[in-house]
Amino acid sequence: MSKAIAGRKYRHYKKATMVYTVVVADALDCESVRPLVVYRSEYDSPDHPKGTVWVRSREDFESKVTLADGSVVDRFTEI
Repeated sequence: MSKAIAGRKYRHYKKATMVYTVVVADALDCESVRPLVVYRSEYDSPDHPKGTVWVRSREDFESKVTLADGSVVDRFTEI
């Protein structure tokens, strides 16, 4: 499992070109106080330009995903 660390780059499991930099690894949701990861895209896509900022729960960022072939991979892998 890749632990979210601010300043480090991660690749999303869906596509090798989907690279992100973690901006904040220990943000908190103001309502639930749930840990969040804030990260920025390092690639351009038709829908979202490079530098788009994303937020998801730390639990989700650090989770594993089961692929169609049954293999289990990290959602984000540090590069």
